[in-house]
Amino acid sequence: MTARARAYRATHAPDQELTAALPAFHAVAAEHRGLNAQAVQQLARTVQLPVATLRGAASSFDDSKVDPRAVRVCAGTSCMLAGGGDVSRELNHQHKCHPVYCLGYCDRSPVAMTADGKVVPKLSTDSLALFSSGSPAHPQPPSIRCTARHAIITARIGKPDPVTLPDYTGLHAALKMQPADVTRTIIESGLRGRGGAAYITGKKWQIAAAAPGTPKFIVANGDEGDPGSFIDRELMERDPHAVLEGMAIAAHAVGASRGIVFIRSEYPVASDVMTKAIDDATHAGHLGPHALGKNKPFEVEVVRGMGSYVCGEETALLAAIEGQRGEVWPRPPYPVEAGVFGKPTVVVNVETLANVPWIMSNGTQAYTAMGTADSKGTKTLCFNHGFARPGIVELEFGVTLRTAINDLAGGGANGAELEAVLLGGPMGSIVTPDQWDVPICFIAMGKQSINLGHAGLVAIPKPADWTAILRHLLTFMRDESCGKCVPCRLGSIRAHEIARAGLNNSSLPQFQRIMSLMKEASLCAFGRETPGPVKTILDKFSHRIMTEVPA
Repeated sequence: MTARARAYRATHAPDQELTAALPAFHAVAAEHRGLNAQAVQQLARTVQLPVATLRGAASSFDDSKVDPRAVRVCAGTSCMLAGGGDVSRELNHQHKCHPVYCLGYCDRSPVAMTADGKVVPKLSTDSLALFSSGSPAHPQPPSIRCTARHAIITARIGKPDPVTLPDYTGLHAALKMQPADVTRTIIESGLRGRGGAAYITGKKWQIAAAAPGTPKFIVANGDEGDPGSFIDRELMERDPHAVLEGMAIAAHAVGASRGIVFIRSEYPVASDVMTKAIDDATHAGHLGPHALGKNKPFEVEVVRGMGSYVCGEETALLAAIEGQRGEVWPRPPYPVEAGVFGKPTVVVNVETLANVPWIMSNGTQAYTAMGTADSKGTKTLCFNHGFARPGIVELEFGVTLRTAINDLAGGGANGAELEAVLLGGPMGSIVTPDQWDVPICFIAMGKQSINLGHAGLVAIPKPADWTAILRHLLTFMRDESCGKCVPCRLGSIRAHEIARAGLNNSSLPQFQRIMSLMKEASLCAFGRETPGPVKTILDKFSHRIMTEVPA
């Protein structure tokens, strides 16, 4: 929150200064079927922020402009490659539709979601009638496998009754230790963030513990938006207590008393399951007023997003919670020093949090015995419908990408030869077979300029339409740029225009300059990283996308 907006709220409603504003956005939008001028006026009275601030915030969220009765149609890369565009156009003739990135069922593309959160996987013209009958059932979980010595992330998500309240043994082990010792344990485990940045988790906790200011916050980042990844959704739906227990351990380590689980609006079932899990854990005493000891509270709430890919970036996420535009803010200060409401805040990816209880229960030696010298433990990979064996596989770091693709995922679906895979979403990497012998490891992949990201893999079979894929990536870039910085906001628009007109020897230099400028001058990773897959297409498949210069 800007200093001016924070001061305004403190003056007008000091008792609400640390209250998340985004839930009120949802309530008012539902009442008015969107955030029109009248709704924004009502919202301003509710959350005690200026109308201009809220009007700007509303304009940054897709959900604020869409009829809540609309069918959400996945426009992610996996669904695009599965022919989802043709089916969605037919569906659009029958219902109000709204494209989103992404619904998190990439193993069953293409996918759409009803207004009440029911998902229709493997969408076809034959299944369109389900949207009129209102009878779709929530899909069964994906294929879930583990090849690691110990199942950490997949230990409970494949069980018949995964949301049964566990014993929180990892939290009990942590509470017997001093906070600094808990942090030291996580540092010694080598745990790195699984959301893409791969920052050393314990180091983040250490900085937050030393930062002045109360209350401190732990925020679980459940805004998994990379098309191709769905492990975070599965964890929140089928093992929410692993996430909550990880948050509570982190809270003990840094001295936090408040927790927020931020969940993207495309995951409504995850929001419901997580809300119930918080209630159950609070009733059992694992969360609540004495969770971390007598008179040491840790209160957790769910905050749902409103449709913004960039809110997966931690500062944009925190801004949205406060009722600001979902935009990235410059750093320093970092969130661990001054995050949500200006308080020290640790933002941790959902999968990262799910590792923490296992480490506290089983010790660092068992954890570091798995993986590589640079990347400890296990990693889950998500394989989309384009593989012979789609679903989730948990493996130890160090397994080669080729082994994962050919042996664990079975290669291309129906025996198709793969021309490449998109790894880590639109901000990740297009990886061709000549690069598949790289071990799955943050450092080893980084040396080859390969981004692991959330580790979602989208198969690209031969013969790929690289012109369509290029335009798809640029459309995503244009649609999801938060607009905070000029290189990304205007660069994405202009690059999309050039590509739509057709790349040729005349337009290519300007297009490449735009990509270079975005990479060098954008404020956050969205603008800096999304040109990467585009550059790979130009470097390796330009002969398939270039057109003749008009006469």
